[in-house]
Amino acid sequence: MSMTRTTPSPGLFREIPRPPQTYFEMTAAAAKLIVQTEAATRADRTATLKAQRLARDAGAASARGAKPSR
Repeated sequence: MSMTRTTPSPGLFREIPRPPQTYFEMTAAAAKLIVQTEAATRADRTATLKAQRLARDAGAASARGAKPSR
């Protein structure tokens, strides 16, 4: 004999119902989203500034001639 399940099994492709979130969980999720967004923005700005700095330095080196910097 097999035991029957007392709780219904969710379907294979259905979302599993989650219990209601607490205020702490909602605040933590919002804070995590803000931090991730700011980190991505900061990384984009850093990459842009680095590319501009490298282009500026390459242009300055070619304008001076082919003298190596010491």
